[in-house]
Amino acid sequence: MREAIRTVILALLFIAVLLTYKTVDADDMVDCNYMPNIERFAICSTYNTWGYGQYNALDYIINAESGWRVNKEHYPESKLSTATGFFGFLNSTWETVDCKRTYDEREQIRCGIKYVELRYQNANNAKEFHIINNWY
Repeated sequence: MREAIRTVILALLFIAVLLTYKTVDADDMVDCNYMPNIERFAICSTYNTWGYGQYNALDYIINAESGWRVNKEHYPESKLSTATGFFGFLNSTWETVDCKRTYDEREQIRCGIKYVELRYQNANNAKEFHIINNWY
């Protein structure tokens, strides 16, 4: 019961922070590790990285690359390349962001956000590039 209450309080805090519509300072960051599912974890992590207004673009990238499928039975892996995971990372992409290929959903989100920030500065820029090129 306590864990459920804590989750609700953290979710409400997260929503309150989102409604401020401002860039995130270190003091404003939310602890995403308590988010109950991977999509909420991704929303939280996106907010902590870029502030308000980037999650829809990140969701677009993940849907285009993997359809949010990452479990071992449905692990997206192209037969023509080493592309895997939520973000369709090649083996060399994992190395670019100092990550190891993993089935861990939260680690994939962390690594994907690192990659998007490194290459495009934010998710909206990555989405625009993907729309034009059909890859990112």
